Amino acid sequence: MAELSIVGKSIPRVDGPEKVSGKAMYVADFSLPRMLHARVLRSPYAHASILRIDTSQAASLPGVKAVVTGKDVPDERMGRYVPDRHILARDTVRFVGEGVAAVAAESLEVAEEALDLITVDYKELPAIFDAEEAMRPDPPVVVHPNLGKYPILMEANAPNFHLEAGFPNVYYHHRVRTGDMEKGFKEADIITEQRFVLPRIHPCQMEPHAALARVEPDGGLTVWVTDPTPMRSRLEFCRLFNLPLAKVRVIAPYVGGNMGGKWSAISGPVAMLLSLKTGRPVKAVFSREEMFLDGRSDVPMVIYVKDGVKKDGTIMAREVKSILNAGAYPTSAINVTRNMTFEAVSLYRIPNFRWDSYCVATNEPPPGPYRGFGGNQVSWAIDCVMETTSSKLGLDPVQYLRKNLLQEGERDALGEVLTNIGVHACLDKVVEWLGAGEESPQERGPWRKGKGITVLGKTTAGGTTSVAAVKVYDDATIEVRHSAGEVGQGCNTVLAQIAAEEFGATMDKMKIVFTDSAFTPFDIGSIGNRDTFNTGNAVRLACQDAKRQLFEVASAKLGVPAANLTIRGRKILARDTGGKSINVNDMFVRGGFVPGRGEIIGWGVYTNPVSREDPETGHGEKLVAAYAYGACAVEVAVNVETGEVKVLRVGQCHDMGQPVNPKLCEGQIEGGRVMGMGRALFEEMVVEKGACLNANLSDYKLASILEVPVGEDGKSMLAPGVPWPDGPYGAKGFGDSPVLAMAPAIASAIYHAIGIRMTELPMTREKVLVGLRV
Repeated sequence: MAELSIVGKSIPRVDGPEKVSGKAMYVADFSLPRMLHARVLRSPYAHASILRIDTSQAASLPGVKAVVTGKDVPDERMGRYVPDRHILARDTVRFVGEGVAAVAAESLEVAEEALDLITVDYKELPAIFDAEEAMRPDPPVVVHPNLGKYPILMEANAPNFHLEAGFPNVYYHHRVRTGDMEKGFKEADIITEQRFVLPRIHPCQMEPHAALARVEPDGGLTVWVTDPTPMRSRLEFCRLFNLPLAKVRVIAPYVGGNMGGKWSAISGPVAMLLSLKTGRPVKAVFSREEMFLDGRSDVPMVIYVKDGVKKDGTIMAREVKSILNAGAYPTSAINVTRNMTFEAVSLYRIPNFRWDSYCVATNEPPPGPYRGFGGNQVSWAIDCVMETTSSKLGLDPVQYLRKNLLQEGERDALGEVLTNIGVHACLDKVVEWLGAGEESPQERGPWRKGKGITVLGKTTAGGTTSVAAVKVYDDATIEVRHSAGEVGQGCNTVLAQIAAEEFGATMDKMKIVFTDSAFTPFDIGSIGNRDTFNTGNAVRLACQDAKRQLFEVASAKLGVPAANLTIRGRKILARDTGGKSINVNDMFVRGGFVPGRGEIIGWGVYTNPVSREDPETGHGEKLVAAYAYGACAVEVAVNVETGEVKVLRVGQCHDMGQPVNPKLCEGQIEGGRVMGMGRALFEEMVVEKGACLNANLSDYKLASILEVPVGEDGKSMLAPGVPWPDGPYGAKGFGDSPVLAMAPAIASAIYHAIGIRMTELPMTREKVLVGLRV
C-alpha cells in the first residue's frame, strides 16, 4: 500500500471543539416554538389485563393538551423481525414499566402531575421470569398467546429464522451442527461441563433516550431521535403510522452513548403519536429510572458448555446451549441469539460442534444488543471452560490456547475460511507485557495475586448496506454526507480522514453532514462494528466517483486524458504530461456550480456480500464481513478475608487491520476496559418478580476511575495490523472487541490467585467469599 498521509494518523476529533466547549447539540437540547412535553404512565405489574383507564381528570388539568392510551395507538406493532409491541399497551401489560398512557403538556411539571390523575384498573395475571422454565413446551405462562399470528418481517441481513413450533415462548432457535458429536466426545480423554449465569446489565449511557417530533404542514413528521440506526428506524416509523418515506424526516444529532441500548427506542414513537394528536411539536425525554425499565439492557442468559479434549490438549468436541431471557418483547434479542454464535467459532479449531441458542419470552423488561451482540456472554463461558480444562490437563493456559487457535486459511465450525487471523500477534504482545510465565510476587497479609490471559474474535456485521455522498465545493472543500450515526465513537473523524486521504486534502477542508434523512443517504446505522468498515468503504467509493466527475471536466480544459489526472488539495494535476495542472476553483463559475454539470456530487454504495446460512447446520461460505481479534492480560489481587478483587494491571492488544486513527482506537480500548471491568466485578440489575430494584446510578454500581488501572498499569496496544483487503485502506471494525475478554481474563486471574472458579457474573465480594468457604 502506498504511503498514507492522513489515514493511520492520530488526527484530533473533528467534533472535539464542539463537545469540550458544550456547544454540541443533543436531542434534549433542542426546543421548538409551542413545544409540548411528554411523560409516560407505566405499569406496576409484570403481567396484567387492563380493565379500564380513566383519563378524564388528567385531560381536564390546565396545560394538558393530550392524553393517549392503547386505544389511540396504531394497529401496527413495533419490532424489526417479529412486530410484537404496541407503542402503548392495549389490553395486556407484559412487564413492569410498560407504558399504558402518555401525556403531552405545556410543561414537564404539568405532564408529571397529569400522570398522577390517571386511574388504571388492572387484573394481575400469573407471570413468568425464569427463561429455562418459560422455554418448556408446556410453560405455566404464555407471554404472547397469539405469537404464531404475528407477522415476520425479513430484512436483507436478517437471521434465517422461524418461530419454534411446539414451544409457545420460544421466539427463535438458532442451531449449528458440525461433525459427529458422539464420535468427538468418545475420542476425548477429558470432559469438562459447566453452567454459567449472566445477569442483566445496563449500558448506562450519559444521554437518556429522547425524541422530538413535529407535524409538518403536509401531514408528515420530522423527528429528532437518540438512535444509532435512524434510517432503519425511519422505515419502522413509516410502517407504524402508515406514512410514505417522503413524509417522514429523521434526524439523529450527536448521540450521547449507545452500546446497543438505544436500539428500537420507544421514545420516538411516543413523541410522534402525541405530535400527531396535538398538531404541535412534542419532546419526550426518559428519566434515568425509565432508562432501566424500558431502555434496552443487555440480555441475561444461562449458558451450558461441554468440551471433550484429548490428553495432549486437542479439542475434539464442543457443545454449547444458551438460553436468552429476552423479556416481554423479544424481537430486539433475535439478532443477539444468532450473532453470538460467531464469537463461539471465531477462535478455536473445533471439528465437532453443536450450538443451540434460544430466544425466550418472559415477563421481564425487553433487552437488546448491548455492546457485543451476546459476544460478551459466550466469550465468558467458553474462555472459563478453556481455563478449567487446561488446569485439568496440567497445561499452561496460554499453551493450551495456542494449541487450539485457528491458523491462517483454516475453516471455522461454520464452514467459513478465515484469513488475516490477528489473534496470534495480539496474544504474543500481551504475554510479553504481562510476563505471563512469571509468578506474581506474594506479600504478607490477606491479599493474593494472580494473572490471567484470554483472547477474543469479534465480527464486523456482513450483508449490510451503506450509502454515502461526497460533494466538492469551488474552494476544494469536501463535504461528506453519511447516516452511520455519531454515537461518540468518532466516526465523523474517521470518515473525514478517509475522504481527506482520497483527495490528498487537509482536514481543515473536510465538512461532515450526518444523519438527516432530508440530506444524507441511507445507512443501516451504527451497529455491529460496521461504521469504519462499511460506511468507510461507501465514502471512499463516493470520493472516487466525485473525482471521476472532476477529472472529466478537467480533462477537457487541460487536454489530458482523465485517467492521467490526480488531485492534491486544491489542484488537479497531470501525472505524466509535463506538469500540467488546474485549480479546483477554475472548474466552477461564480455561484459555485460547474457549467453543464451543476454540482459535483459523488455517490458510493457498499454492501459486503454474505451467503445465506443453512438453517439446519448454520453453515455458510461467507457469513461475516470480517473478524477483529484481540487479547487481554490482567493481574489481580484478591483479599481472602473480605473477598474484594482489585485489578492491578490490564494490558489489551487489538487487531483492527489498518487503524485509521490510532488514538481513537486506543480510546475504544480504554472505554471497553471500563465496561468490561464493570461487567466482571460490579454490574447487575437486581430484578425481583420483574421489578428492577436498583434503577438508578446510586444503587447500580459502575466501574470508576478508582477501580480502573491507569498509566503504565493500563496498557492499550495495537497489533502490527495486516491490512484487511475488503476494508477502506485495510481497516476492520473493532468497537465492541475491547469489552469481550475482560471478564474471563479477570476470572482466570482470580483462579490463579486463590484457586476459585467463578461461573456467575458479577464476581462480587460475596460470591468470592462463598467460593473460598466451599
